[in-house]
Amino acid sequence: MHLFTTLSLAAVLCTVHGAPFVRSPTLVVQGNALDIDMLPPHTAPGTCPIDTISCQRTDIDPCCSPQNGLLVLAQQWDTRWGPSDQFTVHGLWPDTCQGKQLPGSGCDHTRAYSNITDILSSSNDPDIIRDMNSLWPSNKGDNNWFWSHEWVKHGTCVTTLHPTCYADSYLPYQEVTEYFRSILDLRAKYNVYAALNASGIVPTEPETGRRPKNTYSLDQFKQAIRDAWGVEPNVKCRGRQLQEVWLWFQVRGRDTYYPVEPRGQDTCHRISYQQKST
Repeated sequence: MHLFTTLSLAAVLCTVHGAPFVRSPTLVVQGNALDIDMLPPHTAPGTCPIDTISCQRTDIDPCCSPQNGLLVLAQQWDTRWGPSDQFTVHGLWPDTCQGKQLPGSGCDHTRAYSNITDILSSSNDPDIIRDMNSLWPSNKGDNNWFWSHEWVKHGTCVTTLHPTCYADSYLPYQEVTEYFRSILDLRAKYNVYAALNASGIVPTEPETGRRPKNTYSLDQFKQAIRDAWGVEPNVKCRGRQLQEVWLWFQVRGRDTYYPVEPRGQDTCHRISYQQKST
């Protein structure tokens, strides 16, 4: 069953680049996981316990430990986009602790922003647009649409980034910048290209012939990731062509991600991992 949220809005509304934001709304969660009204008042992030593990307890303030505490970091390999020696980001996707997907429309319609490029450009992170354009490009050529889609569908479901969690220190849209920067940092820490390269798995020349020999096995990919981080990934292909590598995480404390064994399915057997044309 999906989680649904309703918001009782505070009276303070502001606008940045035409998109409204809400300061300190009262969050009420209904559904299969947790009723926030039954919890103590929200804890300021700096005073949250640091040793809480997501999905192990249901009596933790969702500002201190993500309620949707099983997450997938999807890194994609598209030969048309991104640096030649880097996987790019598809997204970081919160799931329920049972591994079920959240609503496709996201978890907070009041923060369904469609102008993420403007929001990030106005943030206090001077490098984020450069990094996003390089490492999180849309394969359809419209980065703002892609980033807005990822924010609405997935970012609004990260309970530790809800505006109520910041109390009086909340600044307009700061949770948006924190969401995207944290994912870029996570991608850098769990650098799939570097992990594969360390095991001798490198992009090859484009395939030729009916029985190309320049492919890798699924087991080779999985073992390379296990050698790097102690867990296996899910590997996604279209036919033989590599598309994505998924890493699964739980969260220690508010925002310390650590890898766990996968919950999804692989869609590869032999893997064509071709050099980029960029």
